[in-house]
Amino acid sequence: MATKRAKKKTAKKRAPRRKAPTKAKKSHWLRKLVIALALAVLLLGGIYTFGSFETRAKIERIALSALNSPRTHGATPAPIAAIFDVFYDAIPSSEGMVVEGGELGRNEDSPFLAGMPHSRQPIRPLMQPSYINLFAEGSLQAACIALRFDDAPRQKATADKTLQVDARMPKLTAQAMTLGKWQPHSIAPAKALIGQHGPRGASDAQLATNYAPMTDAFATGVWRKTMRELTLRYPKRFGEVWIYLGPVYRPDSAKLASGIAIPDAFYALALDLTDEGGLRALTLLIPTNAESKNLNDYLTSIAQIEKLTGLQFLPDLDFSIRDTLGNYVSPSVW
Repeated sequence: MATKRAKKKTAKKRAPRRKAPTKAKKSHWLRKLVIALALAVLLLGGIYTFGSFETRAKIERIALSALNSPRTHGATPAPIAAIFDVFYDAIPSSEGMVVEGGELGRNEDSPFLAGMPHSRQPIRPLMQPSYINLFAEGSLQAACIALRFDDAPRQKATADKTLQVDARMPKLTAQAMTLGKWQPHSIAPAKALIGQHGPRGASDAQLATNYAPMTDAFATGVWRKTMRELTLRYPKRFGEVWIYLGPVYRPDSAKLASGIAIPDAFYALALDLTDEGGLRALTLLIPTNAESKNLNDYLTSIAQIEKLTGLQFLPDLDFSIRDTLGNYVSPSVW
């Protein structure tokens, strides 16, 4: 009879367990970190406060550069971006180029600042309660839509995306702005107009004279982001802002079957009067085939937009002031 042999069980050696850090040790390291950060902030604050002008300017440039990337990144959640904006706006040099503008005042009845833009081509001002449209009848397209926004509580209304023919320009229809990927999309956004003007803004947003041929990718991509920044975030941050919007064409721009030219780009000009009475400007030129949603990629000057459109902005400003501001290109979006 075969006998079974019992197998010897070999005991495995277990590595000694490391003791988890105690709460007291964690708290100790946390206190040291907080103290180190506080000392670093105090040291940096002291250097900034008592340093030379060049030193303060250098610190501000470093801080602006460090804050600008995360606050303008498309993946940054809006609440986090708003926090970065608070710190960014607290830095004095974040205002960029500021010229004397206190005498311009704040006229709540007009979306124009420093006068209605002049134009080399005939334009017809189309007056609406929520904006003024400088309309080029020859091309059947808006040359400049001027808007003013402030930080008053936002109003509500139902947004109807149905395009309505403007009785003053009956030839401009949805069909006249449609060909393949080119479809009529609003230039001034309904959401912003409704927020500022309620039901009247919703009605104004539907007018065909507020529309231009755009691709869906452009209208729902970089243009929507631009409008959200300028018409929604800027009024909250700065209290009051003036916005000029319009299409840009080349002499050889392609045309739709209706004869309406296809825009090669759209411009957006934001104007702000600072608390001290200074005037500053931010200008964007966005090609209709743009892929990037980083608005820093489209910064330009007022002078460049004037050259491309035949418009002259801020005509009431002194020439030397207008020339200085007009040739300035902001290093980053506000």
